[in-house]
Amino acid sequence: MIAAIAGEREITVADVDAREALLRSGPLAHRLPDPRAPEGRNLRRWLVQVMAGEAVAAREATRRGLVPSGQVMPLRMDAAMRGGGVAAAVLSISPYARALRAHLAPPVDEAAAVDYYTRNLDRYTRPETRWVRPFGPVRRGELAGPIEAAVFAADLGATVGPVDGPGGPWTLVVERIDPGGPEPYAAVRRAILAALAEEGADRAFSRWLETSCAEQVRLMPGYEHPGDPRQPDATHRH
Repeated sequence: MIAAIAGEREITVADVDAREALLRSGPLAHRLPDPRAPEGRNLRRWLVQVMAGEAVAAREATRRGLVPSGQVMPLRMDAAMRGGGVAAAVLSISPYARALRAHLAPPVDEAAAVDYYTRNLDRYTRPETRWVRPFGPVRRGELAGPIEAAVFAADLGATVGPVDGPGGPWTLVVERIDPGGPEPYAAVRRAILAALAEEGADRAFSRWLETSCAEQVRLMPGYEHPGDPRQPDATHRH
């Protein structure tokens, strides 16, 4: 019996059974739904989506003459949120998909990196830190009430207190001050370019996969997309 046709490849029900059995024998088996429940049937539908994506990606990578590498790409929540769970799963499984992702990745220009840095300056700003005896390093926002107020109002080398607070009162000595502030762009440029390249590659592959699967994949009854409101186990309805 056929569950789906992805391009020229037939994905059989036996193929789906084998993939599900592999999942149910793995370390996260206890988290999987009962196979007899609607959620369990939707798990099989989701597996068909992933298997179809693998087939479509492998066919395209082969057509383009791309050679898969041994690079491993663990399944990450940020990638799943950015490009969708199916695309992230396909990338974590298929070396052909990873080769295609690298091929489809758009270039990242300097202007985009500078713009990202400017719009997200809070990510690259170190808070003011004071080394205080007997607490050690203290950053703004870590202490509450009069202790923090006293620590950050004092000059370098000053002794303040006694100050009321948990376990106190305390007598505090400010031994060192790091004023913090934004990291210069040059110090974080490489990391920003790498992050934008990863995000761009994920999005490009996800868009390509969605379009290609819509064109090349035919799902058989019982193996519709899990989110298709027309299938009997759909849980999201309006």
